[in-house]
Amino acid sequence: MPFGRGRAQRVVVGCRIEFQRPAGPVVAETEDISPRGVFVRTEELLPIGELTRVRLTLPDGKEIPFLGRVMHIRLPSAARALARAAGMGLELRGEPAAFRELAQLLEAMQRESTVPELPSATQALVAEPSAELRARLVNCLSVVGFQVSAFESALEAVSACAIWRPEVVVAAAAMQPMNGIELAHAMAEHTTLSGVPLVLLGGEASDMLRLEAYRAGVTDFIPSPFLDDELVIRVSRVAVPGAQVTPALRGNLQDVGIATLLSLFEFERKSGVLLLRAGELLRVFLADGSIQKVEGGDLGSSSTTRVMRIFDWQHGRFEFTSCPVAVVNEVGSSTTSLLLEHARRRDEGLPRISGISGISGRKPR
Repeated sequence: MPFGRGRAQRVVVGCRIEFQRPAGPVVAETEDISPRGVFVRTEELLPIGELTRVRLTLPDGKEIPFLGRVMHIRLPSAARALARAAGMGLELRGEPAAFRELAQLLEAMQRESTVPELPSATQALVAEPSAELRARLVNCLSVVGFQVSAFESALEAVSACAIWRPEVVVAAAAMQPMNGIELAHAMAEHTTLSGVPLVLLGGEASDMLRLEAYRAGVTDFIPSPFLDDELVIRVSRVAVPGAQVTPALRGNLQDVGIATLLSLFEFERKSGVLLLRAGELLRVFLADGSIQKVEGGDLGSSSTTRVMRIFDWQHGRFEFTSCPVAVVNEVGSSTTSLLLEHARRRDEGLPRISGISGISGRKPR
């Protein structure tokens, strides 16, 4: 006879499970197990109410036979809308000894729970265009202690943070009119959101998309489908309530020129990352006041070429965050030398973005 059902007793665990269909046996994996039921990840669905013989393999390799009755199904279309896996929930029937084995597994798994404890008032901001998935995210994070504010778009989410700073932002990678990667760039320049961890949720993201996201400053990327427990663990681990944020120097290039900024950093031997945005986003890495590397813009150009190009920028915004920098020096010249060379080429009417005489764009030996 089965044990009593309780949502709190359900444990996320992937166990091998075999069930019978008219066409023959199907081998699948469980998504979660409770004292009296399992959810099976599969697209080989059975009708609601149908009985099927089930063989569940525990993590220690022991097999337990049950009779399963289909209680509900999650069609592939509904699963995609919720960023879940398709499958069906089975109510289990069997011998008392079989349920005792199952209860022992659940007790052991619950003792090993890895969901982090959250301090009170941990603020999370959610940006997700799908109402169904947005409701799932809010419920999932609220249950474990997050105070969640949810919005339909990234623009609404950013606008809501004029004076309020969350501990973490969870957002869809695909949104309009601002997508997740554009949100990462906007957060980097935002007065209150700069430095806040950003977790993007996406479909079956390619390696290149994930790489682009991480380059944009995204903290974590969770592809779909995902489990509630996975979301909670990964979001909780990056959320740092009440963390002290290193003040960033921000401003407009019309007020403070790029040459003045870089000369100041060189004089004070500053180390950190300078973000520049004027239609495109560039990151300038500095160590002890010296420009080490420039990322962004034309991928085919060298860091030195990019430096020469940004010396011409008169419009745009900047933000400097002081932090240790450990990158390969791709410039190999002081800021003063670069500025003098730029001025010489400007006075002589020479091209400024390629073939720079006397300054190497190669890595120094």
